[in-house]
Amino acid sequence: MSDVHHEGDSVTLDDGEVEMATEVVSGKSAGGLPVFTPQHGALHWLGRVLVFALPLAYLLMRVFGVTGIVGGGWSNSGLGLLADAFIIAIAVMGVNLITGYTGQLSIGHSAFFAIGAYTGLVLTQGRVSTPFFGDENVWDPGWTIPVAAALCFLVGCVVGLPALRLKGIYLALTTLVFVEAVRSILKYEKFEDVTGGATGIKGDKYTPPEYVFDFFGIKLPTGLDGRADLNQWMIYLSLALLLFIMLMVSGIMRSRIGRAMVATRDNELAAEVMGVNLSVIKTVAFGLSGAITGIGGALFGLKLGLVDADVPLFGLFGAITLLVAMVVGGAAQNWGPMVGAVFYVFVNEIARSIGEAPADYEAVFTITLIVLVAVVMVVVARYVMQHRNDIRANVSNGAWKAVLVVVGSMSALVAAGVMLLGISDGGKLDGLGGVIFGVLLILFARFVPFGAVGTFRIFRSRFVQIIPKPPSESRAAKAPEGVQVQGR
Repeated sequence: MSDVHHEGDSVTLDDGEVEMATEVVSGKSAGGLPVFTPQHGALHWLGRVLVFALPLAYLLMRVFGVTGIVGGGWSNSGLGLLADAFIIAIAVMGVNLITGYTGQLSIGHSAFFAIGAYTGLVLTQGRVSTPFFGDENVWDPGWTIPVAAALCFLVGCVVGLPALRLKGIYLALTTLVFVEAVRSILKYEKFEDVTGGATGIKGDKYTPPEYVFDFFGIKLPTGLDGRADLNQWMIYLSLALLLFIMLMVSGIMRSRIGRAMVATRDNELAAEVMGVNLSVIKTVAFGLSGAITGIGGALFGLKLGLVDADVPLFGLFGAITLLVAMVVGGAAQNWGPMVGAVFYVFVNEIARSIGEAPADYEAVFTITLIVLVAVVMVVVARYVMQHRNDIRANVSNGAWKAVLVVVGSMSALVAAGVMLLGISDGGKLDGLGGVIFGVLLILFARFVPFGAVGTFRIFRSRFVQIIPKPPSESRAAKAPEGVQVQGR
């Protein structure tokens, strides 16, 4: 790097630096790659369309049953899975806000999911007195969604108070206690008239509205056939809310509050020194994340039509599910929750269907066993090669090579024994799908540590690099004298 000569307020660059700056501005580099493009430029938007818009359009065309596309229209069960993926993606957006962006590890957001689901059904069935709202205490299903968000925001602010003094595993354990406390309250017999007690709330049959828009005499029909098209309507509704929340979160992260959240995640002490009010930021972050997850819960309750405290997504399993979906998609990535939720729902469904056909269990057994053994061999081989010097120092010459064979063989025998024990009457492999899905998640976490979206951005940077948009002239003009605004 050549010297930079300061002459008053101007900066003089030598010929090499001028050439480098010209390459960046023109979008060229010395070797042709990577290509530099300004943020929100034509090439940037083209990449967004190719990577995100086209796959989303393909999913929607399959939802509409457009003929001539690969795969054709989806069955009703397929539509239900896609609706579940979008609903879970909304809940994961809340987890991503508090854990991915703010750095507060929470395994208690399944409780907000449960609160949102119960709020929706309690209001639609008129189980609480609301004298100023609703017809005989019965609410329109659409209005229960913002109420669930508001209630979860308030509860989230209260739950966020322990985060002021706790962090890491201690905060995670506190939020886990919150999950179990909520489940106990929902099953408490004193609240049975509201929550349904241990049996929960059942019998709610949410019907899609006849019109999407009905104001000032203007009506826009949905074109749906009542409850028979519930899954299709839930896809439209959940996708619209998901995209709105993504835009909202993107705006928050560009604001002063969002930058304070990121600063809190990176270094709390440095953030506090720079004037960040940690108490307010953590409390607001918990409230906002709880509200977003509560919206997903309200949609889940309306779609399912029944809720009880023992629903898996309302407990520890649900909390782990939301965290896994966030990690798979990519923490602190705005598109990560959608990608992670779609991956989790569909790959989990496909994996759990493996081994259900008795006629195919031998082939499934063989293939799975080969995959497990190969995975173990690869992991052991990588470890041995990375630590071969230490192994040689403690084992006789040449004996360390046998470690790979011995460990691989023992792993193969253990895997074979476990899977043989899983074969029940009729030739089915009980739990095989769960094992395969677990192995896939382990491999994903090992080889894609930054999540799908984060890894894609790292890979993209080898070919295309986005130049941040410089600050506006008005912002630069407001900067104090002697302070240089980044990007100018």
